[in-house]
Amino acid sequence: MVSTKKVTRVVGTQEYLNTTTGQIEEFQVVETEERDANFQKIWLAHILSAIDEISNAKMKLLFFLIKEAVKLDNIIPMTTDEISQQSGVSKATVVRTLQVLEKHDIIKRKTGVVMLNPNVVFKGSYGKRMNVLIKYYSLPEIDAGGDKDAP
Repeated sequence: MVSTKKVTRVVGTQEYLNTTTGQIEEFQVVETEERDANFQKIWLAHILSAIDEISNAKMKLLFFLIKEAVKLDNIIPMTTDEISQQSGVSKATVVRTLQVLEKHDIIKRKTGVVMLNPNVVFKGSYGKRMNVLIKYYSLPEIDAGGDKDAP
Protein backbone atom coordinates (compact mmCIF):
# COMPACT_ATOMS: atom_id res chain seq x y z
CA MET A 1 0.00 0.00 0.00
CA VAL A 2 1.38 3.38 -1.02
CA SER A 3 1.19 6.09 1.59
CA THR A 4 2.11 9.73 1.68
CA LYS A 5 3.30 12.08 4.35
CA LYS A 6 3.01 15.83 4.61
CA VAL A 7 6.15 17.86 5.12
CA THR A 8 5.75 21.39 6.47
CA ARG A 9 8.60 23.86 6.44
CA VAL A 10 9.03 27.55 7.10
CA VAL A 11 10.09 29.36 3.94
CA GLY A 12 10.51 32.80 5.46
CA THR A 13 8.55 35.79 6.68
CA GLN A 14 6.38 38.30 4.86
CA GLU A 15 4.68 41.51 5.84
CA TYR A 16 0.93 41.82 5.42
CA LEU A 17 -1.34 44.81 5.75
CA ASN A 18 -4.06 44.29 8.35
CA THR A 19 -7.02 45.98 6.62
CA THR A 20 -8.92 46.33 9.90
CA THR A 21 -6.21 48.19 11.83
CA GLY A 22 -4.15 49.54 8.95
CA GLN A 23 -0.98 48.14 10.55
CA ILE A 24 1.67 46.13 8.77
CA GLU A 25 2.23 42.81 10.50
CA GLU A 26 4.94 40.21 9.96
CA PHE A 27 3.99 36.53 9.54
CA GLN A 28 5.93 33.32 9.00
CA VAL A 29 5.19 31.73 5.65
CA VAL A 30 5.01 27.94 5.66
CA GLU A 31 4.83 25.51 2.79
CA THR A 32 3.16 22.10 3.05
CA GLU A 33 4.21 19.46 0.58
CA GLU A 34 2.88 15.93 0.17
CA ARG A 35 5.56 13.30 -0.50
CA ASP A 36 5.68 9.59 -1.12
CA ALA A 37 6.36 7.51 1.97
CA ASN A 38 7.34 3.86 2.02
CA PHE A 39 7.41 3.86 -1.78
CA GLN A 40 9.78 1.87 -3.95
CA LYS A 41 10.55 3.17 -7.43
CA ILE A 42 11.41 0.79 -10.24
CA TRP A 43 12.36 1.99 -13.72
CA LEU A 44 10.92 -0.89 -15.72
CA ALA A 45 12.41 0.18 -19.05
CA HIS A 46 15.85 -0.75 -17.76
CA ILE A 47 14.70 -4.07 -16.35
CA LEU A 48 12.65 -4.96 -19.43
CA SER A 49 15.75 -4.58 -21.61
CA ALA A 50 17.15 -7.62 -19.79
CA ILE A 51 13.88 -9.56 -19.47
CA ASP A 52 14.35 -11.50 -22.73
CA GLU A 53 17.36 -13.17 -21.18
CA ILE A 54 15.70 -13.91 -17.82
CA SER A 55 13.68 -17.06 -17.00
CA ASN A 56 11.27 -17.67 -14.09
CA ALA A 57 14.06 -18.69 -11.69
CA LYS A 58 15.96 -15.62 -12.75
CA MET A 59 12.90 -13.43 -12.14
CA LYS A 60 12.62 -14.97 -8.66
CA LEU A 61 16.25 -14.00 -8.10
CA LEU A 62 15.71 -10.47 -9.44
CA PHE A 63 12.84 -9.86 -7.02
CA PHE A 64 14.91 -11.33 -4.17
CA LEU A 65 17.68 -8.84 -5.01
CA ILE A 66 15.21 -5.93 -5.11
CA LYS A 67 13.79 -6.94 -1.72
CA GLU A 68 17.26 -7.24 -0.18
CA ALA A 69 18.50 -4.00 -1.76
CA VAL A 70 16.07 -1.77 0.15
CA LYS A 71 17.63 -2.80 3.46
CA LEU A 72 21.02 -1.12 2.87
CA ASP A 73 20.73 1.64 0.23
CA ASN A 74 20.76 -0.77 -2.73
CA ILE A 75 23.76 -2.72 -1.40
CA ILE A 76 23.46 -6.48 -0.97
CA PRO A 77 26.44 -7.75 1.04
CA MET A 78 26.30 -11.40 -0.09
CA THR A 79 28.41 -13.79 -2.12
CA THR A 80 26.87 -15.76 -4.97
CA ASP A 81 26.74 -18.79 -2.64
CA GLU A 82 24.81 -16.80 0.00
CA ILE A 83 22.47 -15.36 -2.63
CA SER A 84 21.85 -18.87 -3.97
CA GLN A 85 21.12 -20.30 -0.51
CA GLN A 86 18.86 -17.45 0.63
CA SER A 87 16.95 -17.06 -2.65
CA GLY A 88 16.50 -20.77 -3.33
CA VAL A 89 17.98 -20.41 -6.84
CA SER A 90 20.91 -22.54 -8.04
CA LYS A 91 24.38 -20.99 -7.98
CA ALA A 92 24.73 -21.44 -11.75
CA THR A 93 21.49 -19.48 -12.29
CA VAL A 94 22.64 -16.81 -9.83
CA VAL A 95 25.94 -16.39 -11.69
CA ARG A 96 24.27 -16.23 -15.14
CA THR A 97 21.58 -13.81 -13.93
CA LEU A 98 24.07 -11.49 -12.26
CA GLN A 99 26.07 -11.44 -15.51
CA VAL A 100 22.96 -10.46 -17.51
CA LEU A 101 21.96 -7.80 -14.97
CA GLU A 102 25.50 -6.44 -15.00
CA LYS A 103 25.57 -6.35 -18.80
CA HIS A 104 22.40 -4.20 -18.76
CA ASP A 105 23.78 -1.89 -15.99
CA ILE A 106 21.13 -3.00 -13.50
CA ILE A 107 23.80 -4.06 -11.00
CA LYS A 108 27.50 -3.70 -10.25
CA ARG A 109 29.45 -6.29 -8.27
CA LYS A 110 32.57 -6.72 -6.24
CA THR A 111 33.54 -9.83 -4.30
CA GLY A 112 30.83 -10.40 -1.71
CA VAL A 113 28.78 -7.33 -2.71
CA VAL A 114 26.06 -6.65 -5.27
CA MET A 115 24.74 -3.10 -5.74
CA LEU A 116 21.56 -2.32 -7.65
CA ASN A 117 21.61 0.74 -9.91
CA PRO A 118 19.54 3.45 -8.15
CA ASN A 119 18.48 4.70 -11.59
CA VAL A 120 16.64 1.38 -11.95
CA VAL A 121 15.41 0.47 -8.44
CA PHE A 122 15.38 2.66 -5.35
CA LYS A 123 13.37 3.22 -2.19
CA GLY A 124 13.72 6.65 -0.64
CA SER A 125 13.78 10.35 -1.35
CA TYR A 126 15.28 12.02 -4.40
CA GLY A 127 18.18 13.40 -2.36
CA LYS A 128 18.97 10.00 -0.86
CA ARG A 129 18.82 8.40 -4.32
CA MET A 130 21.30 10.97 -5.64
CA ASN A 131 23.73 10.08 -2.82
CA VAL A 132 23.41 6.36 -3.54
CA LEU A 133 23.81 7.07 -7.26
CA ILE A 134 27.17 8.73 -6.57
CA LYS A 135 28.26 5.60 -4.65
CA TYR A 136 27.07 3.37 -7.48
CA TYR A 137 29.00 5.24 -10.16
CA SER A 138 32.11 5.45 -7.98
CA LEU A 139 32.35 1.64 -7.87
CA PRO A 140 35.15 0.53 -10.18
CA GLU A 141 34.20 -1.22 -13.40
CA ILE A 142 34.65 -4.96 -13.01
CA ASP A 143 35.23 -7.51 -15.76
CA ALA A 144 31.86 -9.21 -16.26
CA GLY A 145 33.47 -12.30 -17.78
CA GLY A 146 33.24 -14.59 -14.78
CA ASP A 147 31.99 -15.21 -11.29
CA LYS A 148 33.55 -12.66 -8.97
CA ASP A 149 33.10 -15.00 -6.00
CA ALA A 150 34.67 -18.06 -7.59
CA PRO A 151 37.47 -19.61 -5.49
